[in-house]
Amino acid sequence: MLIKPGSPTCATTDATISAFDEPLEATLIRWKTEAGALEQAGIYDWLAGRVQGTRVLEIGCGFGHSTASLVQAGKSVFALDNRMDCLEAARERTPDATYGMADIQYYDDRLLNDLRGFAPEAVVCWLAGAPAQALPRDVPATYAVMQHRLALQQAVVRLAGLLETPQTIHLADRTAFPWKMKAAGRQTMTRLITTAVILKAPFSLVEADVHYRKIGESSLVSKSDHGLLQGVVPVVGEATLKRRHNHV
Repeated sequence: MLIKPGSPTCATTDATISAFDEPLEATLIRWKTEAGALEQAGIYDWLAGRVQGTRVLEIGCGFGHSTASLVQAGKSVFALDNRMDCLEAARERTPDATYGMADIQYYDDRLLNDLRGFAPEAVVCWLAGAPAQALPRDVPATYAVMQHRLALQQAVVRLAGLLETPQTIHLADRTAFPWKMKAAGRQTMTRLITTAVILKAPFSLVEADVHYRKIGESSLVSKSDHGLLQGVVPVVGEATLKRRHNHV
C-alpha cells in the first residue's frame, strides 16, 4: 500500500517483563516514549546527518520521529512500516514524505517496482523494534530479540541489493559498553554485520564506518540498563554499509 504525501490514512523491554510477554499496547507506548526521548537528545538528527544521498528509503519508521529528522535534513523520504497506526502517526508528524505499508521480509514485485520508481540512494533501518509476537520462541528471550533484529537487518540488506540505486545502507542499534572500549565495539559490530547480516549482498562494512554516540541521560536509560556495571554506558551504534561495485 502506497501513501503519497498529503493523502489521508504509521528497544529494550522492561527488565521485569520477558520480551515474550510484553503486551502490544505496552510495547507501542514504550516505543513512542523512547523515540521521543531519543529525538529530544538529538540522536535522530545525529543519525540523519550521517546519511549519504538525498533520496532515502526508511525501513521501520515507527511513529515518525526518525522520518522527521531525515526530512529536516533535506532528504526526500519513502518510509515503510508494517503497522498502519505507526504510518498514520508518522504521516501526521511529517506529511512531506511518502509512506508505504509493507513487511520487507515478504516483499513482492509491486513493492520492488514502487521502490525502483523512487530510486533511493540510501536505505536506513534504525533502532528496529521487536514486538513479542514477532520473536522466535526456540531461544531465550534476550537472544530472541537479537535474532529478530538480525533477521530484519538481513532482509533490509537483501532488499537493498535487489535495487540498483542504493549506494549506502545505514543500520543503527542500541548497545552498552565502557566508552573507552569503543574501538573494540567497532570491531565487534563490523564483524557481526559482515558475518551475520550482509551475507552475499553486494555491500561491505569497515570499522571506520562504524560510529557511536552516548545516550546515557536518565530519560533514555531503560529499566534494564540500571544494572549496568560501573563505567558501562548505553550508546547508539551506527554502521554505514557501502555498495561494492565489483560484486559478481
